[in-house]
Amino acid sequence: MSKSAHFKIDPKLAELLGETYKSTEDALKELIDNSYDADSENVKIQLPEILDSEPIIIIEDDGSGMKENELRTEYLKIASSRFVRKGATSYIKKRVVKGRKGIGKFSGLMVAEIMEVITKAGGKETHLTIIKSDLAKQKYDLDKVDLPIEIKDCAKEEHGTTIILKGINQNFYYPNAEKLKQILIWDYGRVIDFSIYVNNEKIGIQDYQGTTIEKELDLEDGKSAKIVYTISNKPVKQPGLIYRVGDKIVGRPENFLKDDEIIPDKLKKRIVGEIICDDLDDFVTADWSSLIEGNKLNEIIKEEVKTELKSSLNDVYKTDMHLARLRYNQRINRELQKLPEYKREFAEKSLQRVLEKFYDEKEEKVFSIISVMVDALEKDHYWNVIQNIQSSRDGDIEKFANALSEFGFLEMSIVTNQAINRLKFLDELEILARNPKTLEETMHKALENNLWVLGNEYSLIFSNRTLSTAIKDYLNIKFDGKRDNKRTALFLGANILREHLLIEFKRPSISVGRDEENQALKYRDDLYSVIHNKFINIMVIGGKVDSQISSHNERINVKLLSYIEIISNARTQLNWLLEELKK
Repeated sequence: MSKSAHFKIDPKLAELLGETYKSTEDALKELIDNSYDADSENVKIQLPEILDSEPIIIIEDDGSGMKENELRTEYLKIASSRFVRKGATSYIKKRVVKGRKGIGKFSGLMVAEIMEVITKAGGKETHLTIIKSDLAKQKYDLDKVDLPIEIKDCAKEEHGTTIILKGINQNFYYPNAEKLKQILIWDYGRVIDFSIYVNNEKIGIQDYQGTTIEKELDLEDGKSAKIVYTISNKPVKQPGLIYRVGDKIVGRPENFLKDDEIIPDKLKKRIVGEIICDDLDDFVTADWSSLIEGNKLNEIIKEEVKTELKSSLNDVYKTDMHLARLRYNQRINRELQKLPEYKREFAEKSLQRVLEKFYDEKEEKVFSIISVMVDALEKDHYWNVIQNIQSSRDGDIEKFANALSEFGFLEMSIVTNQAINRLKFLDELEILARNPKTLEETMHKALENNLWVLGNEYSLIFSNRTLSTAIKDYLNIKFDGKRDNKRTALFLGANILREHLLIEFKRPSISVGRDEENQALKYRDDLYSVIHNKFINIMVIGGKVDSQISSHNERINVKLLSYIEIISNARTQLNWLLEELKK
């Protein structure tokens, strides 16, 4: 039986394709999210080969499916909130639903020209076809588009939905199976009752990016177990090991090293895996929610697993720390030169301890921490505490013990206090930045003395000097270009990529645009005439950025920024650091 249907337009959105996706894999994930929301237990995804003459993508699930009325009134209602219509959880399994906006179900149209929806429920199979070019012909006046619907009988016990995508968009790469697995594994890798198959292969712990290890455990009385785990390249959403008994999952993932104080918490969160042991069958609770406490066999398994995991993570930690030290030693040594020699030994040890805590953070965050700590160690207050510890060694034992206790928390205390001081400075700087009467020289001086506000990867070369003088001092060569007597703002160099940064300041009352940008470009041209083989980035800072210039049409390696934006970024970094120190 053939019929037709129409989109129902929610006033919040008038255009179907208003939501974009970073890749074809991200678009397909939206469709898997819909399967999850429909209480599916299995989803099968079939991707085309690159050389297929007529490539198609098929996504098939065994979820609740839709009746004709549901498809018309709910599925075809664009941008309607699922939360408002049905609540935040799925009907049967009470899952927290993924789809909220009502658009993701049409993400297949980003990937393909034709999207066919075949859904079964209540003894009926409903077949809907959406053709993207038909939508375009109606200029996305969606309520005018006729959508063919076919309905036929099926077995009452049949349920689920199949999406078929045809006419794959040639402007994008075909979806990559491995990349899709990586995207899906983070959300669904540890969901017990939701299995995903990509090209007939079930995704599992082996699909986490990292090192996968399998080991047989020989237990007493001829019993055995197997541990399969991956040390992921980054923390996972549900870390830990889960028990599998008789091919069934028992309970939730468990962190076997939660009480270990030596291994960093972030490293513990990179472990994902299974303990496979059918010999535990007699010790599983009736609802399979956990193992019965106190059974001897499981206690033996736990000790074996702890030993295995600790050994593997220690190896990873040693490797990570070695690479981190190689990566950051140059920056640490450069920062240590700011301190008097008598402070450097302690400072270096303290920085290494801080590095141990934050070694796996992003580079710019680690640089920020190093900068904060070195600035603090320049202050006499903290040095007095250190001297107190040193002097206590030959004195009263109790006093020495108290001093050592204080010493144990010293590094974190130093970083915390200095971070708070920097936040106070940002508050004062923001007052200046919001005052239109503030001069550019004032902002220039404030930032020159606090380069950390601009980022921590550069060091000052010269500031507010004529080009001829600066170049003579920096390179010991004469410069007599067109702008030899012009004063530059800040010239910084070099970051870890051996790049330099030229910064031009304007008054907070000035809106920076193309004129200010072009002035900075001319300074860079002058510098390039004498500084060879050095890449120079540009930053122009003012009260605000010309509204006609967006991030989309900025020149490469040129940034136009407002003082408030820079202050906000610096404040975000410091607040992150303070939150981390609380953990």
